[in-house]
Amino acid sequence: MARVTRTLTEGAAIRRVLDERAVRVVYQPVVDLTKKETFAFEALVRPTTEDFAGPLELFAAAVEHKCAGELGRIIRELAIDACPDFPLFVNIHPAELDEKWLVQPDDPIFQHGKDIYLEITEGVPLSHFRLCQHILSEVRGRGVYLVVDDLGAGYSNLKYIADLQPRVVKIDRGLVAGLAIDSRMFRLVSAIVVLCRELDAVVVAEGIETVEELAAVRHAGATYGQGYLLARPAFPPPEITWTEPPPEPKPARRATRRLPPRKK
Repeated sequence: MARVTRTLTEGAAIRRVLDERAVRVVYQPVVDLTKKETFAFEALVRPTTEDFAGPLELFAAAVEHKCAGELGRIIRELAIDACPDFPLFVNIHPAELDEKWLVQPDDPIFQHGKDIYLEITEGVPLSHFRLCQHILSEVRGRGVYLVVDDLGAGYSNLKYIADLQPRVVKIDRGLVAGLAIDSRMFRLVSAIVVLCRELDAVVVAEGIETVEELAAVRHAGATYGQGYLLARPAFPPPEITWTEPPPEPKPARRATRRLPPRKK
């Protein structure tokens, strides 16, 4: 009985969120580590009601009550409306693929004047890989790029990355935290960057919080970075703060792969 009551209450709460659009979007810069400037923004959802502690609880309720697609559509509308002048990284939940909201021709991602990068947490879609592959190949054909998020967070599957052919791979904070040049972890991160490059993907290092981590991910060859050191999520889209790392050892010459020019 308690379970039924909780489910009914949660269902009413998520319905209110959808009807009242009780969410907001904050933005965190994706920074070009060579040019030291903002390349794009990642749009992050925040509930504005006390019914949900954060985005994880919000989407868990939406999945439970089969309205993740409707929620994702609202988030994309808000994200694109408030940041028209930059490429956007937008998170999608695999349940949105099941509900087929993402492939609607009037979806906001197809109205944005700049590039759109759809982020999927690495490992989550493995339970329905073929559906994921089919839908993502369809939207990719319309100029939308795929991002595999959280590489190294516990579900590492390099075949999955090879098969989905993401344009961008994000290295999880767990691999970046405490990263130091010439450590064993540094050699692993450097090897991941090289592998991603061989698979025609560029790397974003997430969770950069110290100047030492910034120096290490740059030296490892990551093209882009995110983290509190550079800018915290905020609204309106924030400016970055660049803290110059200590001088790096001279690296071996390494080609840097960049994303294609923005849409005009």
